[in-house]
Amino acid sequence: MMVSGQAQYVLGHRLDTRQDRAGEEQASFRESISPRYRDGLGGIDLEQVKRDQRRARREVLRTMIRRLK
Repeated sequence: MMVSGQAQYVLGHRLDTRQDRAGEEQASFRESISPRYRDGLGGIDLEQVKRDQRRARREVLRTMIRRLK
């Protein structure tokens, strides 16, 4: 068992323990979500994501059709 704050090294790479990285992972997850897709509870607004995906697909199809003409 590892004590928090220690790291293992395997083949020259450092492996952080889950406890060491838990705070970093949560912070990076929050920062990686665009404010456009955040809901009021700190999660992801999946409906907005789906709407944007549908809109993007429509635009791709329109562009492809225009190029074919």
